[in-house]
Amino acid sequence: MNENEYDFPKKGINKYITEYVKNLPDLTGKVVLDIPCGDGRASYEFKKKGAEVKAFDLFVDFMKLTDVKSNYADLSEDLPVESESIDYIICQEGIEHIPNQLKVLQEFNRVLKKDAILLITTPNDSQVKVRLSNFLLETDLWKKMPPTEVDSIWFAKNDTNKLYYGHLFLLGVQHFQTLLTLSGFKTKKRIKTDFSTSSLVLGVIFYPILLLMTSVAYFLYKDKNQHVEEKAKKKILFDRAILNLLPTTLFNKHIFWEIKKQSNNEETISRLRKMYRN
Repeated sequence: MNENEYDFPKKGINKYITEYVKNLPDLTGKVVLDIPCGDGRASYEFKKKGAEVKAFDLFVDFMKLTDVKSNYADLSEDLPVESESIDYIICQEGIEHIPNQLKVLQEFNRVLKKDAILLITTPNDSQVKVRLSNFLLETDLWKKMPPTEVDSIWFAKNDTNKLYYGHLFLLGVQHFQTLLTLSGFKTKKRIKTDFSTSSLVLGVIFYPILLLMTSVAYFLYKDKNQHVEEKAKKKILFDRAILNLLPTTLFNKHIFWEIKKQSNNEETISRLRKMYRN
């Protein structure tokens, strides 16, 4: 493929995905699931690395690549992909549109091989600017009204009654991390993306308060839930306190996490059960 054939934008979140894929080793023999694939910008980068790409989207006509076919699939339904057949999944700006995000992640777990990699990007609902906007207006941007049926839904196809949702299910980092844990994943790396100037300015003002309240919450809560094994509980709560204070949490416009499949869905339930005392 001629690398200049497609002029995909090298800005926003796509810039960081492109850089990430370029730094991967040769992917010949690896299978990548790109969902939602959109115009094929992530598929394009993985193809250049030698991977076999399986691309899916609600809107298959968006695909620009001539050597990758976009097939129809709905993230809110079972994926038309064999179990444990995928080496990488790239889910770029998709999960925030889906009501049952735990089911999406469990499906990703099902189709990924053991120790395979899941890459997810989504708008960061935990950055300081968004937290303040949510406090004031229950919206992710101070100059917007909260999500409504006016601007947060549209019909996926003109000939059906299936709804496609806008940013109705935005994720904060804490909620996202819990969903990943419950679906058998371990976060390997939180990748820096574009930072928000507004969040940075507000962060300078509010960081001492955030640090204080995070510390207070941790020390007040660490001795609760006596039914959970003590060492495991304190580690989880401490990790979450740190997550609340990370620069990638507070200032980045997008979440971009590299995630590893740790266990299948059945093994995950067994692992969680072991934390609980009889």
